[in-house]
Amino acid sequence: MEFFRYTKSIYGGQEQMVGASWDLLPLFVAAAMAFIVLHVIVMAFAKARARRPH
Repeated sequence: MEFFRYTKSIYGGQEQMVGASWDLLPLFVAAAMAFIVLHVIVMAFAKARARRPH
């Protein structure tokens, strides 16, 4: 799997980066969703703990 896309320059044949691969998009979306779900769970636990009398 290529992480970046490259092309050859028309002015000297040097390789230059064109952009990032779309293959990683599902990975970043899944990581963001996991972070959001984890954050909601932690905040709900913290809120429930704060309501408890000491």
